[in-house]
Amino acid sequence: GDVLPLLIAPDNKYIVKNAGDETTITFDAAGLPELPKGWKRDFLIHSVGWVKDGDMNTATGKNVEPLPFREMSCYPYGSNETYPTDSEHQGCLKKYNTRKVTTKNFRRVLSDVADASK
Repeated sequence: GDVLPLLIAPDNKYIVKNAGDETTITFDAAGLPELPKGWKRDFLIHSVGWVKDGDMNTATGKNVEPLPFREMSCYPYGSNETYPTDSEHQGCLKKYNTRKVTTKNFRRVLSDVADASK
């Protein structure tokens, strides 16, 4: 769905993605000046966010939480720090971070592949 509100500002509101997920950014470039012949335009996207993978050496890599936040002193942070608990941030979590990802489909595909090779 539309995640534009999560991309507007560096505000501790994140797109939480899984392997294979994609985010597409579109914008109207019609107002940009015409380029000289033979030139092409490149775009740079400045991203403020966090990458947390499922590697066994990544702290809490098997879970989305604890969510990082800009003001934290380290990651994973201790019990004296917490992701913002105000209604705006908690509402964002309830609206956007609703998907539960399990290994069920992955295991099914592996089983199907194994059965097909017999």
